[in-house]
Amino acid sequence: MKVLLSGYYGYGNLGDELMRMGMEDFLKKYKIDYTIALPKRINKNSVSRFNLLEIIGAIFDADAFIYGGGGLLQDVTSTRSFLYYVTTIYISLLMGKPVILFGNSFGPVKRPFNRFLLRRVLKNSKVYPFPRDLVSYRYAKRLNKNTELSCDPAVRYLETIQTLPEKRFEAVLVPRKVENIGKYDLLKKYFEKVTVCPVQNSDVEAAKKIAQRLDAEVVDNPDDIQNVLSIILSSKFVISERFHPTLIAAYFGIPFISLENSKAERFFKKYTDRKEFFAKDLLDFPQRYEKIAQAPLYLKTQMDKECDESFRKLYKILIRIKTLNTL
Repeated sequence: MKVLLSGYYGYGNLGDELMRMGMEDFLKKYKIDYTIALPKRINKNSVSRFNLLEIIGAIFDADAFIYGGGGLLQDVTSTRSFLYYVTTIYISLLMGKPVILFGNSFGPVKRPFNRFLLRRVLKNSKVYPFPRDLVSYRYAKRLNKNTELSCDPAVRYLETIQTLPEKRFEAVLVPRKVENIGKYDLLKKYFEKVTVCPVQNSDVEAAKKIAQRLDAEVVDNPDDIQNVLSIILSSKFVISERFHPTLIAAYFGIPFISLENSKAERFFKKYTDRKEFFAKDLLDFPQRYEKIAQAPLYLKTQMDKECDESFRKLYKILIRIKTLNTL
């Protein structure tokens, strides 16, 4: 059995790298041969995601094509990236190779033609959607009977962390953009010291501006995934404008608030109906802080169970594909 594994891997983004490590752990444990698509080819078991001939060759050699997690099929960030993912899926289907969308979320998709393409992809009987949130699940389930509600693949890696580091940071702020930079000032009322920790390179400049404003320490090397993860795990409170830091916090019971992130709100609906963890703006923080600090989410047991079930279903599908290929 051999698969091509792809996603937004290799860019130093915390969430995507945790998902990659979770997927690779699964494939290695079950001795499934795989090739991984990265920004550039680094060894014989990888291909460049930008080299169409290498991608086609890897699909040809594989029994199945897996997109392993993330909000890939949306056009809010970029129509070009959306078309890239859809095109590679269509290539796989044209070559008769099943596609597994494991731990993905679908949408938002604003352009009518892109919505048409997404529906065509999800309706295909050789596509196996494993959406990680309820909105995506309900949408895909209407189109494809193969749909299974899934975990986020990063949870498989989080399961391997047995001991948490000492709580060294009073609060960690994970920024995304700088709009109305003065709104971050209110954090001084609640925390004597804030550490600003971007989780991808595109957020570093925003992080530096915010840190200067707050006279705070800033992490300027988000490529060091283990260091960034350690900082989040060492925090007593997480304020995040990115999704995966909130997932990490909820998994380990660290108080958190998610800012301006519909992806996080959609994801956590299957675990809780508490609204205080999600805010449109940091200005909503004061009325939520006490509730969050006194009763944080602690979802490790639920997430572990869901993760084990999701990967077990994935393995069954891969075995079924392998069996069909040998007939």
